[in-house]
Amino acid sequence: MYETPPVSAPRTDDPPARREEELFTLIPRKRTTTFDARKAIRLIADRDSFFEIGPLWGTDQITGFVRMNGHPMGVIASDSQHANGGALTADGCSKLTRHLDLCDLFHLPVLNLVDNPGFAVGLEHEITGTIRRGGEWMVAFSQVTVPIFTVVMRRSFGVAGNNYATPRSQVSSRVAWPAADVGGIPPEGGIEAAYKRQLAEAEDPRALRDELMARIESARGPVGPLSRFQIEEMIDPRDTRRVVCEWLETAWRLVTSPERFKPRAIQFRP
Repeated sequence: MYETPPVSAPRTDDPPARREEELFTLIPRKRTTTFDARKAIRLIADRDSFFEIGPLWGTDQITGFVRMNGHPMGVIASDSQHANGGALTADGCSKLTRHLDLCDLFHLPVLNLVDNPGFAVGLEHEITGTIRRGGEWMVAFSQVTVPIFTVVMRRSFGVAGNNYATPRSQVSSRVAWPAADVGGIPPEGGIEAAYKRQLAEAEDPRALRDELMARIESARGPVGPLSRFQIEEMIDPRDTRRVVCEWLETAWRLVTSPERFKPRAIQFRP
């Protein structure tokens, strides 16, 4: 905790501006279709540098380490191919909390790849204390002092999604891919909850639902958050590696400043 994270020499065969065409089509057009988040990490990071941590527990979430142009970073992501679509479980929240604390302790910037439908719900998750662990994760995220680079790849819904996309550190940055889909709750199920009375009283509930869905569809995507300065930029997915490497030049000056090499303060956790 008192040393600068070691940096490898940049590889001449793996430049920061490397563009992977597979990233352009990685996110399926159909929102309910899954994709391989680990593949996304490998395509963005230095070749053969992704090292996953805790693959056998909290499996709805992915944590690990990567290098970007030789610089070490932590990485977190949700696994849409998980049985619950990557929604946060109690173990998933604990896994993220521990990994964020580890990165903060050893001065590692974090690559935060967001595709999350929110907290998992239901009796099972109430018994395991998902919301309690989720509250701990949210506080941990707000206490992280290392810079965080957030890429909203696709879904970012509810309190969980908002926490993912709003890191505290001033050097942190948020960008979105064109497939970004953000909001309070997913409209596919949220319309029935938000407009329950109107749908029950409508002469033609199906027509009203289709009208509401069309109205919401016209406003979905990253343009709304961009116009409200909640996200700095929408980027071509193939440019993600280059943008992260450029950002790291500034972030690295922060994490290697001498005043940071001291014991990590004990902070409040619920």
